[in-house]
Amino acid sequence: MNLTAPKNFWYVAAFAQDVGRQLLARTLLNQPLVLFRTNEGKAVALEDRCPHRAVPLSLGMLIDDTIRCTYHGMQINPDGSCARIPCQDRIPAKARAATFPVVERYNLIWIWMGDPRRADPDAVPDFHWLVDPDWTVCTGYHHVNANYQLLNDNLLDLSHESYVHDDTIGNDAVAEAPVTATVKNGKVLVSREILNCEPPPFYVKATGFTSNINRWHTTIFQPPSFNVIENGSYPHDGSRDQALERRILNLITPETDTSSHYFWGIARAYQHDDEALTAYIQEQIYYTFDQDKVVLEAQQRNLADSPFPVALRTDAGPIQARKLIDELVMNEQEPTQSEQALDVS
Repeated sequence: MNLTAPKNFWYVAAFAQDVGRQLLARTLLNQPLVLFRTNEGKAVALEDRCPHRAVPLSLGMLIDDTIRCTYHGMQINPDGSCARIPCQDRIPAKARAATFPVVERYNLIWIWMGDPRRADPDAVPDFHWLVDPDWTVCTGYHHVNANYQLLNDNLLDLSHESYVHDDTIGNDAVAEAPVTATVKNGKVLVSREILNCEPPPFYVKATGFTSNINRWHTTIFQPPSFNVIENGSYPHDGSRDQALERRILNLITPETDTSSHYFWGIARAYQHDDEALTAYIQEQIYYTFDQDKVVLEAQQRNLADSPFPVALRTDAGPIQARKLIDELVMNEQEPTQSEQALDVS
């Protein structure tokens, strides 16, 4: 099974605070990597493979700004070149490790896994909520043994809240609410508005609303694996300008064909100084996404290479997202005009 994921995009490699002077091994898009910071604090990503005998560089140690391989002591510079070979002075031209462009933004380390000539830092997706003082944020990470597109599907069809999360963020009203799915400017938008419904347990504690509410959520999918959920609620007998709003930030990076890195953040635009509320939200979201993890991993085990046998109306968003991804992958596989011009066969 081949991983169907476009490479010419910025993906999240790690939270910025998790990359330091200790070597961090991480696999992204089936590529083993080693991440670290130089003495000046610059984040670096190299293939996790010594060019000598293929031992993972992450098993070695940092000597100033070089990685010393744990096997025979070859030292690799941040640019992938070889700095030193203990047993000889001559350094072979092939003695180098592949490097990958890295950008640090929004307290995240972003990595470009495709053609480095196309790595434009201005193309990093906008996740300003993570650093915007108008929003209070908590963050977290899940490793999920499921293909990244299953995580996209899960976020684009939130009717599952009624059943998977009935003790936190969901109730029957979610699945019963009408849903719309549209494609606009290369993004998929899936929206539902739930009127005059009982607030789920999480909403009661996170908003203080105890009587019936109006709530909405719109998932905005940006290929290949970024989902921002615009979410809010207000008293049913009130007006929308009373709404308490949140943004659920979902940044998914494929690890392998059947596993994913799931970085997330919950940003709220109210009660900024309530540290107890922030702690409660983070704890509940960990619990809620643990529930997703159980379902998604079981789904992955059952799917193997078999397609989904039945599609429902609420699958419109996931289907549109998969179509966008398929187009992106297909476009990357087609040679550009310049590449065709170089073909002299």
